[in-house]
Amino acid sequence: MTNVLILGATGRTGVSVLQQLLEYKDIQIIAGLRQASDMSRLPKTRYPIQTSVVDINNISSLQHAAEKADVIVNAIRMRGDIPETALVDLDKRIRKAVSCRKNLLTITVGGAGSLKMKNGKRFWQDITFPQRTLPRGRAHTRLRDYLEVLPASASWAYLIPPPAYIPDGLRVGAYQRWEAANDETEFLQKNISYEDFATAVCDAVIERWKGVYLVAGVTQ
Repeated sequence: MTNVLILGATGRTGVSVLQQLLEYKDIQIIAGLRQASDMSRLPKTRYPIQTSVVDINNISSLQHAAEKADVIVNAIRMRGDIPETALVDLDKRIRKAVSCRKNLLTITVGGAGSLKMKNGKRFWQDITFPQRTLPRGRAHTRLRDYLEVLPASASWAYLIPPPAYIPDGLRVGAYQRWEAANDETEFLQKNISYEDFATAVCDAVIERWKGVYLVAGVTQ
């Protein structure tokens, strides 16, 4: 049995991941909630879901939520004018909370703002990047750069959807995956539904992916 803690379990991506992981009999889900009342926002499921109220700013709270986890899926989507280091700081708190756990894998839902352009810049610096999500774009770039220089002993995966990340897109049940590159410009033209991206996250859990991957929908 693999225990998976989902942080951001009531968000659009988190819900999609949760529902698809329930299809695996050898997966036990722990839904991380900001407050107990958020249980009402979880999807209706055939089997009961374990829940844990977790303060992501508190290391002890994270430690308690993750005490039985083998994998942590970080699907938290911070909004507003967040500090550039917000996502790095969160990852550091998670790692400190589970520092005594060997082989625990963290899988983070990445951001398109961190994609690498042919001119050496990142997508968040491009004029076509949405202004309202600039803080998150910067924060995801910092997070990706931080993850990529972690020691080899660290177990992590960072999955990046394309800019056209479609909340209400259909579930095809398939996706395309690319490894990180110095020029990821072509990926900007791709798209994927939340459901198909969640399928990739589930595969990352089962297959224990490690590293940075770009994930898009299959070409029609």
